[in-house]
Amino acid sequence: MSNEALTPATHVIHASLVRPALFAGAEPAVVMVEASVTFALVFVVGFHVATLLLAVVWLTAVHGVMVWVAKQDAQMTTLYVRSLFAQDYYPAHAGVQAAPAAVRSSVPSWA
Repeated sequence: MSNEALTPATHVIHASLVRPALFAGAEPAVVMVEASVTFALVFVVGFHVATLLLAVVWLTAVHGVMVWVAKQDAQMTTLYVRSLFAQDYYPAHAGVQAAPAAVRSSVPSWA
């Protein structure tokens, strides 16, 4: 047997295949929300100096935080939104063939 048969094959994986897809350093969905809020602020509220300054402050602060969050974990906001739908406590369930639990009346019998 030769040494070539015992060495595993190595394959180069391009970095773009494993790197997260970010838009301007943040998650694309977050950037879309930022842009939507900014455009709504500028064009719906009114095209004033104060509105423009508020929009710039909003974009600078929120986008900076979201870029920092994306550097920590590129799917952090997706994970957070998914966790909002999870319950805090999941009670134990019986088996598939178990009899259903007795239903107690919510109205007291003495009333």
